[in-house]
Formats: sequence, C-alpha cells, structure tokens
Amino acid sequence: MRWRNIRYQTKLLILFVVLSCFPALMIGTIGYQRSADTLRMQNLQNMDLILGQLKSSIERRVSDFDRFSMLPYYMPNIFSFLNTPYASVEQWGSKEISAQRTMVRLISAYPSINASIQGLVVYGMNGTITGYRLAGETQINRNEKVQESDWYREVMEAGGGFVVTGLNEIRQFNGPSSNAIIGARMLRDEEFRPLAVIAMFISPEFISNIVRSQEFRNLEIMVLDKQNNMIYASEEQLAKRLLTSGIQPDGKGEWQTRVKSDAGDKTFVGVYQRSDYLGWNVYIGIDRDEMLAGSRSIRNFTALIIVVVACLAVMLSWLLARGLSKPISQLIRSMRAVERGQFLIPKPHVRGDEIGQLESSYGRMVKRLHDLIQTIEEKERQKRHSELYALRARIQPHFLYNTLNSIRMLAILQQSTQIAKLIHSLNKLLQANMKLDTELVTLQEEVELLKSYASLMDLRYTNVFEVEWRIPERVLQAAIPPMLLQPLVENAIFHGAQGLNRKLSITVEARLEDYERILTVEIRDDGRGFSKTAGEPFRLRERSPGSGNIGLRNVQDRIRLRFGEEYGLTVGRTDRETVITIRMPYRLLEKELNRHVEPSGGGR
Repeated sequence: MRWRNIRYQTKLLILFVVLSCFPALMIGTIGYQRSADTLRMQNLQNMDLILGQLKSSIERRVSDFDRFSMLPYYMPNIFSFLNTPYASVEQWGSKEISAQRTMVRLISAYPSINASIQGLVVYGMNGTITGYRLAGETQINRNEKVQESDWYREVMEAGGGFVVTGLNEIRQFNGPSSNAIIGARMLRDEEFRPLAVIAMFISPEFISNIVRSQEFRNLEIMVLDKQNNMIYASEEQLAKRLLTSGIQPDGKGEWQTRVKSDAGDKTFVGVYQRSDYLGWNVYIGIDRDEMLAGSRSIRNFTALIIVVVACLAVMLSWLLARGLSKPISQLIRSMRAVERGQFLIPKPHVRGDEIGQLESSYGRMVKRLHDLIQTIEEKERQKRHSELYALRARIQPHFLYNTLNSIRMLAILQQSTQIAKLIHSLNKLLQANMKLDTELVTLQEEVELLKSYASLMDLRYTNVFEVEWRIPERVLQAAIPPMLLQPLVENAIFHGAQGLNRKLSITVEARLEDYERILTVEIRDDGRGFSKTAGEPFRLRERSPGSGNIGLRNVQDRIRLRFGEEYGLTVGRTDRETVITIRMPYRLLEKELNRHVEPSGGGR
C-alpha cells in the first residue's frame, strides 16, 4: 500500500509514534551501551586487582616451598650422608643403615611443615636416592630415569636456584603414579660443588585453597605453567577453550572467549597476568551475562520506559489524529451526501483553528448551494407551469375553433336534436381542458374524454373513422397527464383520413411492459400516415412549428417535462399502419398526487 493511499489519521498516528518512540529508543540504546561499557571497565579493573592479589598469594606460598628446599643446608647430618661414597644396599653395614634412617627421619619432617608437600626425594650426586611420601607406596622406584627428565635438567641449569614446574606425572615411587607440582633445587657442598637435588612434590590443591579463602563470587580462575599446560582450573570447559583459543599472554591484558555447552553458549571476559617469579600465567574471568546483569536492569528499565512512552504516544497520537481527522471525515461524508443531492450541513465544532474555519466556510457553501438548488427548482417549476399554460393556450383556440364551426354548420343544415348531445360532449371537453393545471388524472378519465372527443369528431366526419378500444381494466387507474392522448387521436383522424376512400380504423391500446414498470399506450391507424420508411421512427424535432404537428410536439414536451428525457413519444410506420407510441412510468394515482400546480382561474 502506498503511503499517499493511507488514511490521514493512520499517517498521523504512525508519524507521532515514530517521533515519540525513536528518541526514547535511541536514548535507551545509547544509555545501555554506555552503562554496559562502564560496567565492563569497572569489572575488568576490579578483576585485575583481584588477580594481582591472587597471584601474590600463590607466589608467597611457592616462596615458602623455596625456603623449605634450603633446609638441608641447616642439617649437617644430611650433608654427611650425601658426602659418603655410594654403596649398594647389599653392602650396607650398621653405619650406612643408621645414616639412611636418619636421612629418612629428616625428610619425613617436611610434610609436617606444610601439608601441601605430598612427598620429597633427594637425589645425591653420589648415587644415593632417599625419599618419602605421605600416602601410598614409599619405596623408591629406582627404574625411573630422573636425570633424563626436563625438570631435572632445568634444575641443573639453574645452578642452585629454585625451580617450579607445572603438573608432572610422579613415578618416583613404586605403585600407581600421581600428578603434582615439582619444586626442586640443586644443593651444593662447601666448595660449591653439586651435592644433590632435592625435589618436593607439591599438591595443586594449595591453589584451590587460596581461591576458596578469597571467596570469589561468579569468578573463574585458571593457572597455566610456562608451557601453557593447565595447573588449576575452576571451570574445565573454559580452561579447554583457553588452551585452544590461541591466546598468547604477554605480561598482562584482557581476554574474551566463547564456551559452548549443553546448557547453552556463554561468553567469558576477563584479565590475565604473568608471574615473573614463577613464569606461570594466571587467568580470571566472569560470564559476561552475569557481569552485565546490572546493565541489563538499566536496559529493562529503559525498555519499560520506552513501552510506557510508546503507549502514551499511541494514545495521545490517536486522540490528536482523531481530533484532526474526524472533522475532515465529516466533511467527506457531507460532500458525498451533497453528491447524492442531500444538502446536509455537518455539525460544527467550536474551534478557531484552520479546520474550524474550513468547517464554517464549507457549511456556508453547502447552505448557499442548497438555496441555489431550491431557487433553480422553483424556477423550473414555474417554467413548467408556464409551459403547461402555454400549451393549453395553444391547444384551446385550435380545438375550439374547429368544434364550434362544426356545431354552427350542423345547426344551420340539420337543425338536429343531436346538437344537445354534441354540446354536452363539448362541455365535457371544455371541462377536461380546464383540468390541464392538474398534475395527473387516471387513464380511465382520459379514455372517457377520448370517447367524448371521438363522438364529436364522428358528428363532424360522419362515417369517416371508427375507434377500437383495447384498454385492460388493470391499467385504468394508471396516472397520466390530462389531455395527453387527445392530440394523438386528433392527429390520426386528420392525417390518416386524408385521401382515403374507405373508413379509417383507429385502435387505442394500453399495456404494461418492463416487469410492469412502464405504461405503454399505442394509437394505430390504417390511413395514409407519414411519408416515412416502414419501421423508421418519426423525428418530431425535424418539423417546423407550422407543419401541422403542434399536438405531437406538445405531447412529447409534456411527457419529458413531467417524467424525464428517457420517456416520451415515438411515431413509426409498419406495412399497413401508422403507430404512435407513448411510454411513461406506470404509477397508480394517489390522492395526494392529484393536486393543482396553482389555483384554477375558473374553479368550481
């Protein structure tokens, strides 16, 4: 649907709603975006502070293990044992066995110092291996080639510095292996020669203990070693995603990744920091939806405001649009009524704006147009009355002259008693002629008039014509203008009988046509008629006023003036007869319709 074809009220409603809702929508969107960005920055800053504290806690705990690894320097018995040349177990004597027991007793004290130390092994450069662990098999697995492992080489390269690895599979003891963080240091003698390597097997649970002690809400913690291998993760799916996301940590920064799960996709954002002391990377993150929960409350509140504003805008827009379009709609309905001829002035609204002025101007225009139409109708009615009186004035002299002349001649020649009958018929004709100012008479009255007229004409033209009446009883009460058929019968007698050597036959017939909506009256005669081709209608307007067809033209004019241009009179010629046909609407005469156009001058 094109915009210009939409109703004006609908256009105003759409326009007002858009103008009112669009700014609110823009303000709400910008406000939500700003609040979301601000909340995100605040959360990232807070997480960065929390991460710094967490990293420091981990480093402090590992520094404790660093100090624990230096305890052998304060235990001379351990150095004495490690400086003793290596001897196989089969060669041990009481001295070696006592020294071994002392070494194990000293090593077993480490777990009591820190519960996170699950076990400890000292690899002497003299080939001795002494170890202890809290749970499981405590016998050393001498088949494990520790010297070939990466962590051992890293310890040797550190030259006495403390080395912390990520999670490693511990196979230094017989029985099932386990995973632990290795904290190791190379011990040197008094001459700074490598004496032994002490390796502590640290449970990663110390990290989870630190995390639990901090009581982080809705935060996820991940710790990766130097090779980006996972040490600790509070969320396994997120940790796997971080390992495969290709994030290359460098010092500190922000990160974001998307995690897919059966519960639905989640987007996590957070920060990371690298520990220079450990070489580990510590990640902290939060579900973005949870982080922006506060911002979403702003968004929901903004959406509520937009909905309320939209509803108010719709109501106000509807009222305003209705106030503007209702008077216009009334004007349109009034215009359509005026098109149908109903000059209804719309009820004016008390308003002084442009629409009120338009209503006032339109009302005055309709009233003036109504007055003009009434004036025109009155003039047309007066014109019709004048034409009717003019027709009567034109008919009366012509008819009265011929009739009176006939009476005079008959009285002179015959002195007949039929003069009384003739005068009586003439009186009836004169009385009917005085009813020309009557709107309508019945067809029965008109036929009686024709019969009186035919009697007069038969007295005048003895044995010249005969009339056959075919008038059904059902049409006798049909309404027709008075003195309408007399000129037609007169025309048939005068023109049909000229030069005719036999008696003229005239037929007057009436019938209903077009589903009884049309009254048709035919007057046929078998006289000479008009010099027209058979079947071709006779055009009354082609004849001049002096052509002798004044009566036919008068009948035509009266029918059209009374009923409209679609009705009237036609004249045609068949092979044997001249046919004059009158068509007019079939109406039954009602008393209220049988009224005078104006008072008769000679009324009785």
